[in-house]
Amino acid sequence: MDAIRKMPRSLRRGSVLTVAVLTLAALVVTAPAGAHHAVPVNFDQSREITVVGTLTEIKWINPHSRFRMDVKGDDGKTVEWLVEMGAINTMKRAGFDTEKFAIGDTLTIIGWPGRDRDRSMLLRTAVLKDGTRLSP
Repeated sequence: MDAIRKMPRSLRRGSVLTVAVLTLAALVVTAPAGAHHAVPVNFDQSREITVVGTLTEIKWINPHSRFRMDVKGDDGKTVEWLVEMGAINTMKRAGFDTEKFAIGDTLTIIGWPGRDRDRSMLLRTAVLKDGTRLSP
């Protein structure tokens, strides 16, 4: 037993302090990682756009549901748009029943354009083919 010696108290106290400081530093550094979900950073709320297209993908998922749509441009070419939305439960509470949407449906989407991605937007209102308007 004489071969195993206890660490002096001063070193143990210093080690605890070091671990606490490093943990705090790690938390401070990783805090901005959640900022990628900030609406003003990713979408231009100063203007609203409208796109009309055909649904090609529907994902009711967390943290963000989404649609992909084929939209005909002014030049007649079809381009894909990404329409981001809230979490599935948020959308359901707002009346976005999953049965109301099907691949191939034509939708009108009104929303805020993406800042750093072309042909992306945050949904503010969806207008279904029967004229029903849904907003989260």
